[in-house]
Order: sequence, then C-alpha cells, then structure tokens
Amino acid sequence: MSEPAATLLVVDDLPANRDLLVRRLERAGFRVLGAGSGPEALDTLGRCEVDCVLLDIMMPGMTGIEVLRRVRLTRSEAALPVIMVTAKSDNEDVIEALSLGANDYVTKPVDFPVTLARIKAHLRTRSAAQLAEASPEPMMPAHALPGSVLAGRYRLDALIGGGSFGTVFRAHHIELGRDVAVKVLSTSAGTDPEAVARFRREGASACRVHHPNVVSVLDFGVNQGGVAYLVMELLEGHSLERELEDRGQLSARRCAQIVVPVCGALAAAHAAGVVHRDVKPSNVFLHRTPQGEQPKILDFGIAKIAGDAVLGQSLTVDGSLLGTPAYMAPERFRRGPYGSKSDIYSVGAMLYEMLSGRLPFLPVSADPLALVAMQAEEDPPPLRLRCPDIPPALERLVREALARDPADRPGAEVLARRLALVAADPFTPLDGENEF
Repeated sequence: MSEPAATLLVVDDLPANRDLLVRRLERAGFRVLGAGSGPEALDTLGRCEVDCVLLDIMMPGMTGIEVLRRVRLTRSEAALPVIMVTAKSDNEDVIEALSLGANDYVTKPVDFPVTLARIKAHLRTRSAAQLAEASPEPMMPAHALPGSVLAGRYRLDALIGGGSFGTVFRAHHIELGRDVAVKVLSTSAGTDPEAVARFRREGASACRVHHPNVVSVLDFGVNQGGVAYLVMELLEGHSLERELEDRGQLSARRCAQIVVPVCGALAAAHAAGVVHRDVKPSNVFLHRTPQGEQPKILDFGIAKIAGDAVLGQSLTVDGSLLGTPAYMAPERFRRGPYGSKSDIYSVGAMLYEMLSGRLPFLPVSADPLALVAMQAEEDPPPLRLRCPDIPPALERLVREALARDPADRPGAEVLARRLALVAADPFTPLDGENEF
C-alpha cells in the first residue's frame, strides 16, 4: 500500500500563477491547496495538515515575509519547510526570509523541474527528522548517528570529533531548546561493564570540579539500549593542539595566557580530589566567548578520584595505559600510588612543547619502552638549546615542573603564579619561592 501523497500549500495573490503551479504539482502526484493572501494562508495552515509551503513574497496587505514570521512562531524549519517564491533573485527580502527561517527560495518565472526537485528534497529532510524523533533510542554505540535521539531528549545533530574512547556530537536538548555537546562511549555497556565504570567516573569526576576553565558537565547516564553518554556545554573555537600545529612555537606571554587558567582549573580539581591524568594539548580547548578567549580542560574520562579502590593503571577499557606516554609522569609507569603532581609533570611537558615546538623526550626507537626509560632516567635537553632567548627563570620553572621526583615539582597554584610573573617580567627573581 503506497504512502499518502504529501500536502503542499501554494500561496500567491495572482490567480494565474497560483492555479498553474497547483495544476502542475497535482500532476506530479501531490495534494495541493491554494491561498490568495497572507491571512488566507495562515487560516489554511490552522485548519489543515500541510507538509510544505510555497510562499510568494510580494503580496498586498500581508507580505510573505510577515506570513513566514508568524509561521515560525509555532513551527520549525524541520517541521514545516517553507520555500519562498520571488520575482527578483537579488531582492533583500530573500535575505530577510532566509534569516527568519525560510528553507529555500525559487525565482519567477518558476522553473518547474528545479522547483519540484527542491520540494522533494525538503520533504525527504522533513521525513528524516520526523523519523529520528519517533525512532527508538540507539541500541549500540554504532547506532548513535546524527539524527538519533538519546534518553528521549538529546538529538544528535552533527559529528564534532572523537577518539578511541568516545565520539562527540553537536546535539540539541529537545525539551530546553539548547545546543549541547554529547559524548557517546564507543564500547557497548552490555559487553564491557568496565568501560561504563570508567565512563561514569568521567561524569562523576567532571561534575565534582566547578571552575570556569573546566568544561561543564550537564548530564551523564546509560540509555535503555546500553549506550553510555555524557552531556557537556558546547564549545566554539579550537584546541591547543591545533594552535601548535598552525604556529609551531608560542611566546612566553601566549603560553601564560593558556597555561595559567589551565593550572587554576587543575588546582580546583586537585582540591576536589580529582587527578586528570591526561593533560595534553588536545585536551586543552581555546573556547571563544563574547568576552574573549577562555581556555578549558576537557576529558576527565581517565581521572582518578582520591580514595578510589582502583589504583594506578587497573581501570582500563582495553588493557592499555590510561594516558598519553609522551606527557605522563615517570611515576605513572610504576605500579603504585601517585597524586596531583603527576598532572604538573604533564603541564611541564606541554609547556616545553609550546615554547620549543618539540616534546621534551624524542626517542630514536619507535619502541614505547624507550620513551618510558628516557622519562624515568634522563633530564630533558635544556630549553635554551632549542630556545636561546628563553628567560632563565622560565627555563627553571619548566625544568622544575618536569622533575622526576614529584616532591620537587611545584603545585598547580604556585606554577600558575610563577608563570604569570615570568611572562609579565622575564627578569622577575623566583629564587625565594619554594611552595611546592
């Protein structure tokens, strides 16, 4: 049994234009209604179920622009596609109509094959949106695709990025009408409960850290289909990793602009008993706001909450180390307890890279154990060899952050304060500061 034909509404004050388009659309298989004025169009929309509107712009009394403005008060672009019809392709009314929520426009005299193709395309988009809202929730992470809905309220709109652990989508909170970011765990809850434990820990850890330079976590859970998800504020901008790729090296002042807020966020996390364990450029996001740039720490997915029964490297998804070896403190490679100072080592490695354009340790061998051995037994090459103009106080500060013994590293607050001082005045003496 074939599906019922879509219902179109053609709005035009000129009967000849309206009737001709109505007849041609009816021959194409649509059910077509006609209206000769703006008020008549609004009345028809109030009485009848309409799937798409072709709306003339230039009409006496109530223009198509005013009709569109009233329609969009109650119906979204996805719910009711509106195609504007205009006699001028460069008319400013077209720009205004598109800004008010028109889906498309066609010019007079109407090219019917093109118009028909556009109508069908918008009807397909509308059907897909309706199907997504009515469809059951994803049963597996692979089913969490743009258009699907999580927990009955988070519509996944577009893929932002992801890695081995999760996929991040730009999403829309249907009930609140708010755009958010949703991270979907890449492993099914039904087959890997340890992965879900780690994912829940991410939500719990991030929720415990309240700081303007930590990405805000709004919600987290596991849906009925076993898909675990984390809802966060939506950020605009780029990662520190991207900035380093584009610029290579950063000035001391630029480093302070980014790292001082990051250290403030880490200090808040450490005070809350949370160790990040994966501080690196890709987990620092440079968020654009109307007030200016706001660095944010991302991904507390491998954070260790102080007092957890699970220590060291035991909580994994696939048996791998929780972290990125090039930025990991030496004590992280040993089976034993570690604390907030391991994050400071990661900040030191990141600072070294930001200033010099290279990581502190670059083993000749591709064997990851070679990197581990270098970090455990060697000091990194002095920064002045790669950055001859670096202030001695800044070089010392980075060297102390990279100390092999955690007790020799400064705390996050001290590191932030000293970095800010050196960036403001490279000749600031720091010898008397021993608040480690």
